[in-house]
This record gives sequence, structure tokens and C-alpha cells, in this order.
Amino acid sequence: MNSQQIETPFRKRRKYTYGMVLGAEDFEQEFSYFSDRLKWLNRMLLGYGTVEGLEVTSSEDTAVSILVQAGMAIDPQGNEILLPSGVECPFPEEGKVAYLVLYWAERDTDPVPAPGGEGDESQTVPSRVEEYAILKYEADQSNEKPAGVVLARLENVRGKWEIDKKFSVRKVKAQ
Repeated sequence: MNSQQIETPFRKRRKYTYGMVLGAEDFEQEFSYFSDRLKWLNRMLLGYGTVEGLEVTSSEDTAVSILVQAGMAIDPQGNEILLPSGVECPFPEEGKVAYLVLYWAERDTDPVPAPGGEGDESQTVPSRVEEYAILKYEADQSNEKPAGVVLARLENVRGKWEIDKKFSVRKVKAQ
């Protein structure tokens, strides 16, 4: 029997000690560590798709838009996308087929003064990161590596957009 162990390191995390001097990059690494673990867990255990809600509806007669209900999804990268309230989306302007896709995004916000270099006293840096959802139409969903979650397929029938009732929305794995 071979008694040699085989080690396969795959990640490092911060180990704190008393008196350690910490900088912004230390806290960013700490956040990334836990955020990446959660995304990995979401992908491996649940997959991607809608979790709850996010139904797409329209009025049958003279609809000029569709309504996406509040809900949650997990995208193919493991990001949790929350739509906290219903959103009205106008129909696409052109095309025969359109897919309504939900994406996760983030942006820096809330600038605060920061020590500048070379006498620049007006320098600011973002103090928060805001996560948000993007809803957008796409003409094609043949992408091998999707980035978003498709919520509906729409067809332009005789100049009028209709939700394809036969289209199956991907859901996360059942519990």
C-alpha cells in the first residue's frame, strides 16, 4: 500500500493574527473568498435558472409591454439575481423572435473623499458596490456558455408580439 498522501491546494484564505496590519486588499480578498465559495455552491448544488417568481405575462389584446413578476434566479456563474418588485418591459422594437434575459450586474457607488496623490485633494473612491438586475431582449439563445437566465421567448405574429406559451423556462434543480 502506498502511504504517500497527495495534496491538491485549490484556494487560500486570510489567517488573522493579533497585531496584523490590514489594508483594503485584505478585506477584498476575504469578501472574494466567501463570495466565490457561495457562487460555487450555487452552481454545484442548484445549477442555474429561476428559483422563485419571475413569471412573464401580458394582456392579451392591445399589449404594448410585458410584466415580469418579482422573484429570484441564479445565473450560470452562480450569482443570485433578485428582482425585488415587478418590472414592466416594452416589447422589442423589431425582429421575429426575442428572448427576455435576466442578468446580474454590479457597479461602484457612493464616492467618498480619499487621500490623493500629488496634491489632488478632490480625489474620491467608491465606498459601496451595488448589485442590480438587467432585463434585456436578445435575438438568439444558441450560446454554449450563457451568462443570463432566459425568462421568456416572444414571437412576432402578424406584427404583434406574443409570449410563447410552449417555451420552457429553466429552473434550478428541485430539492
